[in-house]
Amino acid sequence: MNQVTGVILNWKRPTNVARILSGWQASGIVNEAIVWNNNPAATFRHPWANVVNAAQDMGLYTRFAAACLARHDCVLIQDDDLELPAESLRALVDAWQDDPDIIHGVFGRAPKPDGSYARNIGGDADSPVVLTRVLVAHRRYASQFFQVAPAFDDIQQGGKPVGNGEDIIFSYVARKASGRLNRVHRVAVNELPAPHSIHGRNWKGHVAHRTRLLRACEAWLKGARHEDRRALLHV
Repeated sequence: MNQVTGVILNWKRPTNVARILSGWQASGIVNEAIVWNNNPAATFRHPWANVVNAAQDMGLYTRFAAACLARHDCVLIQDDDLELPAESLRALVDAWQDDPDIIHGVFGRAPKPDGSYARNIGGDADSPVVLTRVLVAHRRYASQFFQVAPAFDDIQQGGKPVGNGEDIIFSYVARKASGRLNRVHRVAVNELPAPHSIHGRNWKGHVAHRTRLLRACEAWLKGARHEDRRALLHV
């Protein structure tokens, strides 16, 4: 049985984070937990988890920085607005163990026919993008993410919150390495209260930003020249 490191960010939902950590610990599936706290106004502490309390909000890329610190190859990345029953955690980890070269998750996205963001992919299906709401991936993709992400800095400067679209880049990093699509699975999840949701305040801007990034990642995957990717900034 693989050892599993769970990674979660904290910002303004510490009660949710504590609840998720308790579930991980009780499941016996997650052996190590890393919390990256991006809220400098509120120190986060937990008796079981390893916690990084950042002096400033460093954005969504920090989930992959935390994953680079993982002791185990199997990394669970989860948002703070849902929890998974133990059976669902087990199903995702088992799927990863059977096929560790791709990302396994629950919520998938694919480009629309015009390349815009995005069609929802659910159930048991291959998917170009797996959302970081919950996914299981090999630790090596976290470090590879930081090698690739600078290619998209021009687009990412407009992301809100900082780093928005990190799941798109991460998914394409895995696709580039594996040569295959990632995969989503039909497993149960429980939604948690989600105050302070940022993208919900400007959904149109959220979609426009992710469309630009998705098209750029598609071009990158197909080996487009840097100049071609820069032209996509104006699409």
